[in-house]
Amino acid sequence: VPRAASAVCLLRCTLLSSLLLLLICSIHETEQNSYCQQIITEKHLAELEELADTQMQHPGRVSFKFINKMQLSDSVCYVKAAFPLLGKILNRTVFKENSSNAKKMQMVRRMYDSIDENVDPCIREEDDKERMLSEMCFEEFTTSPYEMLALVKQFFQDINLLLQSKETFEKDCSQVYRSMCVGPRQPSSSPEQHRKEPKARESHRELLIYVMVASVVAVLLAMGGLLFYKYKSKVSPSLAVSILIHPCLRFPSHLLDFQGCPEVEMQEL
Repeated sequence: VPRAASAVCLLRCTLLSSLLLLLICSIHETEQNSYCQQIITEKHLAELEELADTQMQHPGRVSFKFINKMQLSDSVCYVKAAFPLLGKILNRTVFKENSSNAKKMQMVRRMYDSIDENVDPCIREEDDKERMLSEMCFEEFTTSPYEMLALVKQFFQDINLLLQSKETFEKDCSQVYRSMCVGPRQPSSSPEQHRKEPKARESHRELLIYVMVASVVAVLLAMGGLLFYKYKSKVSPSLAVSILIHPCLRFPSHLLDFQGCPEVEMQEL
């Protein structure tokens, strides 16, 4: 009966640890979704539109690489493939220093960086295989500055719609790129070239796994100690004291001489 009770207690403690881990994961996911949903606001999109409007009369043309949304119609894969290219467009688009447009562009860059700077990025970075295949979808665009900035605004709107619907961007888009994009062609960059340097930190998910393992181990150790204590408590107290007083009693009588111990008589204390 004591063993059965101990097993039930162990099961309860293990279930409690699992429930605690699920609660931690749920809280983390809720915080992650809340953070990502608040990055792109209507104010940001309005300022982007104003920025584009200032370029309507600009006579020049600009060239840049991006993704044809009509060709890559999967919205999640479109955002994953085009997101690194958006960063390149923003970095090369400059205005007169300290001008109103320069300040708006700085705000746009900060918004872009915020999508990527959380512990778990709001848009999961492609792995090497996806990155190489997504390059088959790259196209060279030549437009007016206004059209380019209008495209940037529309892309942020597409991102925002997915973030508001709690999209995790965990989808593997390799097959989508193969089926929808023209190719293959040689990649323009090394597959180890990530959209940004990895941060020197452990993944949050890895930390949660460590917490789970540590919790289970702690429960097992605690239950093992409890079972050992119950077992030891069944030993006669007088026998335990005698063993402590006479270490030689630890050995069978036929080994006492070998251990250099005289024959002793155990007495109840």
